[in-house]
Amino acid sequence: MEFRPAHRDEREEVLDLLALWYDDRDFFALYNRNDRKFRDALCLVARDRGKLVGTVQIFDRAINLDGKRTPMGGIGSVFTREDYRHKRVASSLMQLAIDTMAREGFEVSLLFAERLSFYNQFGWREIARKFSVLTNLSGLKTSSAFEIDTFVPERDLDAVSELHRVYTGRLNVAAVRDGADWIGNLAFAGNQPNRPGEGSAEYFILARTDDDIVAYARVTRFHGVTMVMEYGYRDGREDAVVTLLHHLGEACEGAPCSHRLRGDHRRAAMLEEKDGAAAPPGVIITHTAHDKRLEGRLAMAGAPVSYHQDNNYMWRIISPERLGRRLGLPPDRACRRAFDLFADDRSLFWTADRF
Repeated sequence: MEFRPAHRDEREEVLDLLALWYDDRDFFALYNRNDRKFRDALCLVARDRGKLVGTVQIFDRAINLDGKRTPMGGIGSVFTREDYRHKRVASSLMQLAIDTMAREGFEVSLLFAERLSFYNQFGWREIARKFSVLTNLSGLKTSSAFEIDTFVPERDLDAVSELHRVYTGRLNVAAVRDGADWIGNLAFAGNQPNRPGEGSAEYFILARTDDDIVAYARVTRFHGVTMVMEYGYRDGREDAVVTLLHHLGEACEGAPCSHRLRGDHRRAAMLEEKDGAAAPPGVIITHTAHDKRLEGRLAMAGAPVSYHQDNNYMWRIISPERLGRRLGLPPDRACRRAFDLFADDRSLFWTADRF
């Protein structure tokens, strides 16, 4: 059996293999065709008797660690054909992924997994993180000062990316995005393959005052739950985010919007609770543990935050020496510092950046 980086002429065959996973070839193609950092050298494959039987992809990203832009390799699209499982195909690909990331200069690595013990054996460690559970959003006491608009990239991207830079850019572990990263990220909207009755489209909304964008939120359906997978706002404008959440709570329940609307809001309908949903009606999941001011404002408006702890979030140090040089610390202290930041409630990796 051959384990190696994919050849350029194997790209379509890799997508055919991944299509066996969720029966959704187009979802995986979104990444391969829109991610400007996609490289065949980072798409690893196992080939046996003339056919591809397994694959692992390394996603080239950068995150903020103590103000330093740090190369991060995201592990995703880990798949082995059913008739080749339990034959060390995935294990061999994971070892190749580690060697490849070290050679390519990545310093840390992130993956999202359910098979924790499998990835533990290759050095990834699970980190507990908090998802925020928001209820009673349709009953929030909110300001009427904002108009809720929908995001139009060619018109709004510069303003939204600046909000992201100022709000998210100060947070440890957050993914760093430049203009091209934004364009690719928008193409990956939803961050999951299509599932019956759902889909991977996002509902991207803005809070405006006098035509000025003061807050935004990106929303999708994720594993049967309405997920605010990213938001940002101008300093001191927590009330604008609360207004957006109020609108989303009403949309989940199919209630009329209490606020002035602008733009095309037809995608709001995808948030309405359906039979078999994974959460009770009106529940929205997001990240707020890093933002105590917003949590306080939500409590005042009538929606105190509760948490769901998740440990499917796994990190590994790839190069302690490079990381140490970047952070100005000895390698062992740099590793401890990185894991302290990964686990800190004040750090954040948005669901919108998931791969």
